[in-house]
Amino acid sequence: MPDYLQSALALASDPATIGATSLGVVIGLVFGILPGLSGLSALAILLPFIYGMEPMTALGFLLGAHAAVCTGGSVTAIVLGIPGAPTNAATVRDGFAMQQAGRGNRAVGAALFASAAGGIVGAIVLVALLPSLRPVILSFGAPEIFLLAVLGILWAALAGQGPAVHALFAALLGLFLSTFGYQRITGVPRFWFGFDYLLDGVRLIPLVLGLFAFPEIVRLATGRDVARHDGSPVIDLGEIVAGFVDVMRRPLLFLRSALIGVVVGIVPGVGGETAPFLAHAAARRRYERRHGHAVDGIIDGVIAPEASNNAKEGGSLVPTLALGIPGSASMAILIGGFLVMGLEPGPDFLENHLDVAAGLGLILAATNLLGAALMIPLTLGVVRFSRLPGQLVAPMLLILVVIGAYVSNHEILDVVFVFVFGLLGLFMVRLDYSRPLLVLGFVLGPIIETYFFISLRAYGVEIFYRPLSVALIVLIVVGAATSMPLRRAGKWRRNGGRS
Repeated sequence: MPDYLQSALALASDPATIGATSLGVVIGLVFGILPGLSGLSALAILLPFIYGMEPMTALGFLLGAHAAVCTGGSVTAIVLGIPGAPTNAATVRDGFAMQQAGRGNRAVGAALFASAAGGIVGAIVLVALLPSLRPVILSFGAPEIFLLAVLGILWAALAGQGPAVHALFAALLGLFLSTFGYQRITGVPRFWFGFDYLLDGVRLIPLVLGLFAFPEIVRLATGRDVARHDGSPVIDLGEIVAGFVDVMRRPLLFLRSALIGVVVGIVPGVGGETAPFLAHAAARRRYERRHGHAVDGIIDGVIAPEASNNAKEGGSLVPTLALGIPGSASMAILIGGFLVMGLEPGPDFLENHLDVAAGLGLILAATNLLGAALMIPLTLGVVRFSRLPGQLVAPMLLILVVIGAYVSNHEILDVVFVFVFGLLGLFMVRLDYSRPLLVLGFVLGPIIETYFFISLRAYGVEIFYRPLSVALIVLIVVGAATSMPLRRAGKWRRNGGRS
């Protein structure tokens, strides 16, 4: 074993580090279960508490909390149909459909196992790439990031819910909403209507809570149950284990989805929210290609986004540690934790503190295992909550949503916009438009606009001739060519044959 790995193991196994990391995991799971409290919120709230800690203890505390959020949020997405964090939005479509069909325990088992295993894959890739990261990261320039974002929109739209026109409209609406506020290159405000709140643009957490939580609250308030009651136990460990087995029976799906998470996480600027949507779209495209039609509630649609969700954290740490460039917004806050500890990520950091970087990879793997293990008993509480009468659950969920929206930025207008986007979510549900696709368009909109502008200014039309650009363009064309026949062959029926 190399010396730096031995040192990393010693740092990660320090009792104080283990204790702080475990506490961070518990806090992260709570943030994940509660709608609106994302990993970004967890890091922002916990950052002041690391003063006085040893560097590895402090970083383990922050990383443990951040890595566990997606694990906790997956259960909320499946059981309640409300993503615990924005990155869990891709899981709602198939996970909640399984819950409504009486297969929620199986979906939870698959999600937890895929999350834990995906996080380990991300950590392994991180540790393996640490000695030679810089060339890999620098191979992605502005043109490649722009085309990768376009590819993400296209794949998700072609595997989107309902007719192709609906899917494209949902994506375009998300792109449009992303243009509100200051233009990132010119600084010119757009679509702010003289309303100062919109100068910073539409905010992600009110958008996600409004689109996903509000329609479910209205559905419950009308007297419907959270999920179908089929006489099964409140929590069935046998079904959860069956979900584990489902993941192991699909090794290629799991590995492909985890690697999508790692690659998207590595590319600076793409953002962590993109990875689960890409993995989910790829999984559904393969399912539709095999079966000739699309249905909601497939286990592949749970495994893919959750494997990608946690694997992306290992990828995001790659540019964060190697170049000092955050792979996601949360990683920007984590860099703040490094600076508080007197450490500065970048090439010199890997030269002088390679053991600390490898130690974070080991901590990332351990936190994913611990988070999934702790989430099994915590799921019992979430499932019991879902078995309450809908009219009783609705006001409790509404309170949680309001608190989650307010706590994220301590801005009362965020709560107001939850209801604004809630009305939009109701219309999209009624008219069969994809809400996750709108969120993906919103997340990728600034990336597409910014990097297209930079690419044209720097390269002109040559952006389409670069080797990686050509490969991405081929993927875009092939994706469009193979998906349209599937859409024509499928009937897109509302029950059974419609996605």
